[in-house]
Amino acid sequence: MKIRTRAFMLGLLPTLLVAAVLTAFHVYSRLNDLETTTQQQGMAMARHLASVSEYGVFSGNTAALEKMLDQALEEPGVKSAMVVWPDQTRLARGEPVDHPPPMRKTGQWQDGKLVWFTYPVRLSQLDESDPFIEDSAAPLAPLAWVAVSIDLQQKQALTQQLLLASLGITLLGLIPAILLINKLAQSGVKPLLDIVAMMKRISSGAFGSHMDVTARSHELRELQAMVNQMSESLRSYQQDMEARVGSVTAELEHKKKEAEQASLAKSRFLAAASHDLRQPMHAISLYVESLKTQMHGRAAQDVLNKIERSILSTVELFNAILDVTKLDAGVVQPQIAPVHIRQLFLHLADEFAPEAERKRLSLRVHAPGVWIESDGILLERICRNLLSNALFHTTHGGVLLSARPYGERLRLQIWDTGCGIAPEHQARVFDEFYQAGPKDEQTRHGLGLGLAIVRRLARLLDHPLQMHSRPGQGTVFSLDVPRLTNEAPAGEEAETAHVDLNGEVVIVDDDPDVRDALGKLLTQWGLKVQLFSDLQQVRHHQYVAPDVVLADYQLLNGETGLDAIAMIRARWGTHIPAILITGDTRSDTVQLLTSLGHAVLYKPIRPAQLRALLRKFLSGKSTGERSSPS
Repeated sequence: MKIRTRAFMLGLLPTLLVAAVLTAFHVYSRLNDLETTTQQQGMAMARHLASVSEYGVFSGNTAALEKMLDQALEEPGVKSAMVVWPDQTRLARGEPVDHPPPMRKTGQWQDGKLVWFTYPVRLSQLDESDPFIEDSAAPLAPLAWVAVSIDLQQKQALTQQLLLASLGITLLGLIPAILLINKLAQSGVKPLLDIVAMMKRISSGAFGSHMDVTARSHELRELQAMVNQMSESLRSYQQDMEARVGSVTAELEHKKKEAEQASLAKSRFLAAASHDLRQPMHAISLYVESLKTQMHGRAAQDVLNKIERSILSTVELFNAILDVTKLDAGVVQPQIAPVHIRQLFLHLADEFAPEAERKRLSLRVHAPGVWIESDGILLERICRNLLSNALFHTTHGGVLLSARPYGERLRLQIWDTGCGIAPEHQARVFDEFYQAGPKDEQTRHGLGLGLAIVRRLARLLDHPLQMHSRPGQGTVFSLDVPRLTNEAPAGEEAETAHVDLNGEVVIVDDDPDVRDALGKLLTQWGLKVQLFSDLQQVRHHQYVAPDVVLADYQLLNGETGLDAIAMIRARWGTHIPAILITGDTRSDTVQLLTSLGHAVLYKPIRPAQLRALLRKFLSGKSTGERSSPS
């Protein structure tokens, strides 16, 4: 209900109540007056008729009585009149009554629509004594009774007229009262309605709005003035806040530009520093790998193994930082293709077999020879991180790589019998830089990015990842991947248990130490190598068709490994596989190399990873197969 209606009803209801009470009181009083008037009229008529009938009754003159009764009927409202003697003999005029009650005293009685009034006819007392009339102490008995009837319909008609007149008067009085109340309500509520409208404008943001102070009441005028003052204060506050927001926005924009410039400088610095740091680490890892065969069985073999483990730890740190950078930059886009899961597991088991043997752990594979849909490189990265984590935290027992059907998917699992993960740590093991082990163990195991990378890659591939662990019993990581229904995709070769490294490899690298170390390592693996430092040497001294090209991405004088690969393929054919090695981890470089479709290894590379990739490219090649220059 609106406030104007409420104010109108507040004034109208008391008025209606007072009008109803006054009307009821007036009608009640008038009805009582009418009733009293009717009774007084009837009794007066009966008394008058009894007094004039005394002579006729006493003398027995019925003619005089009849004339008297006829005259009584002429009175307004009188319907009948009669004289009743003690022996119930009646002389009546007008509407008759069949069975009148016994008349013993003055009073009234009702017969249908008529009210009868009775009065006795008595002899008048003589003032002078009459010798012929004996005195009597007892009062004289009535000579007769006179009865007069009055019609109630007349009374009812008068009552109706009275009610209608009262209602009419009340309504006529209410009309101006209602008009007056309505005017007063409008004039009294209008300032409040103006205030409500003003508050609506303010709430919609129209600060600074103004309304006229029109109220007659001092309180309402003060309220209107305060609302105007509040609106003006809000407008001033809004202008002040807009000025502050503009200033802060400009400052934030300036800070943003500074942060972007700082981020760009940081990225350039990290890219340059990463390249410079990776280059010697890359050469060291290759030299260590080539020295392993020379130090076999010697006293320095243990020292060399420790150096290798330190290098591998550093390589893992570089690769973890690189993976997080690429994933956060959004440059990694999965390339979904068929993946042979048993072949993938056997490749990983072969890569980590030396680590398991060093710790005297069993490393088993239990997987069917089925195909799945995934990105082979990213899935291998997930499994490699989980397997490395399992081997690190396991001191006795072993690790199992398993795959089993799970609905329409294949559930890949990596089990270990390690120390397990406490319940309070399980919710955070996938967070960046979080490690659940002891502090000294954390320091020796890197930055805590392995499982964070696993979670990012699993989400990118849409492979649900779960973990279950019991302290002191071990941990299992599960990954659900879509399974192919066909036995083997067309064009895919069946897995082979072992492929010897046998072929011709071209190495293009401007760093002499890296070039020398990589050449010695590949020679130990049974490969024939051709070493070149730039495009000019490739152009003038590369005479034999290679089976694989292994090129550094950044060469001297603005040359790149892409140029070297293109030059060799232009001479010997586009079928020659190529591997790019780079220490440039900038997002644009990563995106460019990924889009070209080349196999990319980031410095410092893992020799086992390089060996596995070379084995994949050289599988089925023979040393006698050579092409002529095109």
